[in-house]
Amino acid sequence: MGDEKSEHLALIRRWLAGETVNNTVGIKIVGGPFHGQTKIVQLDQSGLPPTGFRGRPGRTSGPWNPAAKHIYLAVRAPDTTAHWTYEYAGIDTTPDA
Repeated sequence: MGDEKSEHLALIRRWLAGETVNNTVGIKIVGGPFHGQTKIVQLDQSGLPPTGFRGRPGRTSGPWNPAAKHIYLAVRAPDTTAHWTYEYAGIDTTPDA
């Protein structure tokens, strides 16, 4: 079991470093309450990440509206290992249905 755990951790480290493994990669987040974090995503058949995501900051410090969903969009970033970043695009305060 120790070997499985170390192999899994090694895989996660590779994703976090921006390396694409098994069509999965870690993409750095820029701006907003998730700034500096990495989102691990599955790439599509063309090698593209999901176009974006929305999330709530939870207990992240900052002047964030806890009811707002923060929007991030995938942006090409050739100077990064993953070649993409998720950049903060604003908030969505529309109530959930």
